[in-house]
Amino acid sequence: MTARLTPAEARALGIDVPAAKKKRTTKHTGGGKYHTKCKTCDEEFTTAAAEDRHVHDAHHVRYELIP
Repeated sequence: MTARLTPAEARALGIDVPAAKKKRTTKHTGGGKYHTKCKTCDEEFTTAAAEDRHVHDAHHVRYELIP
């Protein structure tokens, strides 16, 4: 017979419980060429990585997709 325990119950019984895996996050973008523009400073980006760096450095969060 199998016993099902929560991680807290297993630790209370002295059983070593591995740390929970973190969820993986991804940024989904539309197909085709990537081209966005910051609405705060009008800087344009052609890669998601460049836009992410700008978000991290300047804390600007409003972007517009350019067709």
